[in-house]
Amino acid sequence: MRNLLSLHIEPHSGINFVVGANGSGKTSLLEAISMLSRGRSFRTPQIRKVISHEHRDLTVFGQLAVDGESPQHRIGIRRTSGGETLAKIDGERKDRLSDLALMLPTVDVESSSFELVDGGPSVRRELLDWGLFHVEHRFLEVWKRYRTALEQRNALLKAGDGPALKQSLLYWDSQLAEHGHALDSLRQDYFDKFAVTLSALAERYLGLMSITVQYLPGWNQLHYPSLLACLQQNRGAELEKARSLYGPHRADLEIRWEGQPARDICSRGQKKLVIYAVRLAQVVMYQQARGSTPILLLDDLPAELDKSNIERVSRFLCDYPCQSFITAIDKDIRDSGLLSMFGSHRMFHVEHGQLIHATSTHPERRETTPHV
Repeated sequence: MRNLLSLHIEPHSGINFVVGANGSGKTSLLEAISMLSRGRSFRTPQIRKVISHEHRDLTVFGQLAVDGESPQHRIGIRRTSGGETLAKIDGERKDRLSDLALMLPTVDVESSSFELVDGGPSVRRELLDWGLFHVEHRFLEVWKRYRTALEQRNALLKAGDGPALKQSLLYWDSQLAEHGHALDSLRQDYFDKFAVTLSALAERYLGLMSITVQYLPGWNQLHYPSLLACLQQNRGAELEKARSLYGPHRADLEIRWEGQPARDICSRGQKKLVIYAVRLAQVVMYQQARGSTPILLLDDLPAELDKSNIERVSRFLCDYPCQSFITAIDKDIRDSGLLSMFGSHRMFHVEHGQLIHATSTHPERRETTPHV
């Protein structure tokens, strides 16, 4: 994929450094793990931008171990430039990529993660929904039912007004409201716990007491007694725009720094601290609910962080041991002092899309062995 050739790695169960020059294939290795987890790269949903130019497909394969035992599961995915997808777990074909996500959860911090602060609401909704997907078994079914109601209702709004359409809209209004309230309730419960976790983590590990978050459900719950009332009272505006303007699909997670929107007042370095606070809070929430931790993909950790903040992130990784893959230029790894912060780790040197060599310090059990 991208500039990676055929590659086989046997990573450490804890910290794995992937070093090399810019363009050597470091980030592509993290993308491969992301592909194995969610069926797509964290950089782009467009598979043609991920597959190497001279190839028509890519394949990623991994072996997973739990609690230090020998590999217990085999997972793999093949994607073609024509859009075909083949995913397997233990040799059995899976039609849902969510099965891979459950088997191999990942949390990433990379260049596009700034969209969490600067981008639109969909990125932040995805953050909430990732957490719910992994800790609340009802979430996926509720989310699917809401999306079905939303698609049907939008199709009717695009068709225009009329007696028959009006009757159909009444039905889909009730469906959207019913499943919308269920989805909103799940998100609100998760958010309440997430906000507490984020505040405590940001202060303890990153020295930040200025980050706050607010959940915006997608409609004014103080003004309208219910989502159904909101839909019915705003029917004219929605028919004019030909789409549903209110509901959980319009929800947002507002991130503030010292009471102001973080996107407006934070420097790039401060934004990266905010991103780490949010992502690491997800790790804690997952660990508390599942008793294990997701895999961390940290692309260019030393960038935009000074040595003290790098030490803060490293302290978290020591307190919450995750299998982590950290990329950086070799010089930045050594200058930041990262190597001395972890007594046990494995380092992979990548050059021109190939693994040049790997070194270990106190190697431990193997948990994941991706093949790219």
